[in-house]
Amino acid sequence: ARFCLLGRRMEALYRRASGARKKPNQEPVTRDAYGFVVKPEHVEAYRRNAPMYVDEEAERATRWDAFLAQKDDNGNDDDARDGARTLDALVRVLDARAARGSGDDALEESDEERELRALVAGGVPMALRGRCWQIFARVKERRRDGVFRELLVAAGETVSAATETNDRRDEGDGDEEDAVERALASLVDATCEAAADDGSRTAAPNHGCADPTFRRVRKQIDKDLPRTFPGHPLLDGIGRDALRRVLCAYALHNPAVGYCQGMNFLAALLLLLMEEEPAFWCLSALVEDVLPGYYGNTMLASAVDQAVLRTFVDARFPRVGAALDDAGVPLAAVTGSWFLTLYVNHLPWETALRVWDVLLFERTRRVLFQTALALIDVNAKRIVEAGRCDRLMECAVSVAPAQFDGSELLIAATCGAFADVTWTEIMSSYASHHSELTKAGVDGTVNGRNNLRASVSAAPTSQLATVGGSGEYGTGDGECPRNGRFPPTPMQEGWAGAESDDSDSEDEDT
Repeated sequence: ARFCLLGRRMEALYRRASGARKKPNQEPVTRDAYGFVVKPEHVEAYRRNAPMYVDEEAERATRWDAFLAQKDDNGNDDDARDGARTLDALVRVLDARAARGSGDDALEESDEERELRALVAGGVPMALRGRCWQIFARVKERRRDGVFRELLVAAGETVSAATETNDRRDEGDGDEEDAVERALASLVDATCEAAADDGSRTAAPNHGCADPTFRRVRKQIDKDLPRTFPGHPLLDGIGRDALRRVLCAYALHNPAVGYCQGMNFLAALLLLLMEEEPAFWCLSALVEDVLPGYYGNTMLASAVDQAVLRTFVDARFPRVGAALDDAGVPLAAVTGSWFLTLYVNHLPWETALRVWDVLLFERTRRVLFQTALALIDVNAKRIVEAGRCDRLMECAVSVAPAQFDGSELLIAATCGAFADVTWTEIMSSYASHHSELTKAGVDGTVNGRNNLRASVSAAPTSQLATVGGSGEYGTGDGECPRNGRFPPTPMQEGWAGAESDDSDSEDEDT
């Protein structure tokens, strides 16, 4: 009950903001619990699954509360009110995992870590999600006092009141749950005061850093702001300014990456769950630890991952691979944006957040591959049949938005037929494909980018051993209870990709 309280307050804030921005004669829309509009074609499915979301959220809160109470070193229920025991329990498990090192052997895990992994795979409660993500991303260890503020000043951005408060507050002190609510409330208040705004606002005057490279990056950020979750009651108002501050700060913080389209959606989602500075450091963890090489000049790492995914598809779903080839549709044309945005804007929000829970906990991209394979598995027959009717692309892009049952998808991905997809196997295939694409002439030049597109379109078909999936279309037969224990995955040890030293984002809608 305690952990559901903030969730109810957040929903009330969303409703207040939504009401403040409602326009005359505006058609009624259906919004999910996170403030996002449900597309008309999915409203019925969302409403059908909404009671399940409520029940699952209550179950999660109960299980997490029991886990945290059991692991509380102090044994003091009063600590639960400010989340102190939450931090202690999770940090202790992650510290032990870091000290143990990575590996694919499940026997290396402690019972406590396996229990926490099962909880994360079952979903993090909404009221705890923002703080848990910060712990998983090691924000406390990454954070450097005053750095975010200095970056904002260098970018010519206004330092928010929340950032000023964080600079004055000792690290680790204060009630983080109230801090999240204050951040949301401040966004709502500003949105309500600006209710007359028609949503066309994009950015404050560009008067910051004089570096011409940064000015080009800033121009692209300003262009993408209105296209980032347009219509969301919080991000369509003053939240857009917060998003700009985080992205500009990161562009200065990591000039080797700067800014690339796709990062705006990651930062925006983080801002819905935490304040600006933690969102900045979480974005840093995602870009540098989980997705290294994804947002560089050639986006080579993204292309290599798509080649790796294609080898899995060819091995486990040969008829799907053949249908893609017959239709002339590169797999990356469908799944590339799934990975690039971590399924944001593709999966329903309740499902996408479940993927993020596992992604940040494991700090590898393994769950991205597992989720893609599970989606293809569920829809393999439809995809093959659509290929016979010249409707393969239309069918393929529709499979993710219809996956409203996040538990079903995550069970299949991490506990069912695709539990045997290991990070070691992924990285072994990655090294091979990275070498192939490099030899194909992929680099930061225009010709290199053309070579990259040609390499991706060729859809590499080198095979992996088939160790999962069965039946005519490769449908897996693994079973796992909805709330059962989920198998472990290793921490990321190294990276075979190449870092780029510039950002070259193209003007396109995501």
